[in-house]
Amino acid sequence: MRKRAASASVCSGLAILAGSLTFMGTAQAVTLLSEGFESAGNAFAAGTYNYAQNYTMPNLLTPAGGLKYMNGGAGVTGQVSTNTFSAGSFSLLSGGITAAQIDGGLVTYNLYSQFSTYRLQGDYATLYVQFLDAGNSPLGAPLSLGGAAFTSALGSGNNGSYADARDWGADSLAGIVPAGARSAGVTIREVKAAVGTAIDGYVDNVNISIIVPEPGVTGLFALGGGLLALARRRR
Repeated sequence: MRKRAASASVCSGLAILAGSLTFMGTAQAVTLLSEGFESAGNAFAAGTYNYAQNYTMPNLLTPAGGLKYMNGGAGVTGQVSTNTFSAGSFSLLSGGITAAQIDGGLVTYNLYSQFSTYRLQGDYATLYVQFLDAGNSPLGAPLSLGGAAFTSALGSGNNGSYADARDWGADSLAGIVPAGARSAGVTIREVKAAVGTAIDGYVDNVNISIIVPEPGVTGLFALGGGLLALARRRR
């Protein structure tokens, strides 16, 4: 037996739904921190070097290096040294994000940062993001980018000043914001090997964002399900 086609009204409704989804998109990004170390001050209150000093290879990543990047400050000559720089704590309940969305597993995070170091000295930087609950207690272990292994694996080349100038590399991480999280603390830990004086773990273009569902998309999908069910009943 020949099946009857869906009614014109149902087909029109599905077409409108598809068009709405095309123009709405499915998510909205909220940037918690974007730091390129170009201004006189920066979120980490850290020192900077100029790319023109030629301590590294050119940063041709996306986004590319501007004029400056972060360094780890002064250490102790001949000793392993560590400095930690904090950008503070950032509320996750911003840009339209709700506690219910976070606790329902609907909010994801995207972490991105660029790293380099001085020649083969062995210095490195690690970016940490620690999710915190409403009482500012840590939720699980901190997330991290960069670090010793990542930095040691960077390539090198001749930049005209040093035959072993190190490349820049980008590290990133994505996942679901844990239930109960209400803020995120951001720090950079700089470590110097037992040579030299300055802590030469280099960082540029830090970006931390969270993604939330676009308002109304859930309702549109519910509408679509209803229209499809109606179409099936009319066959």
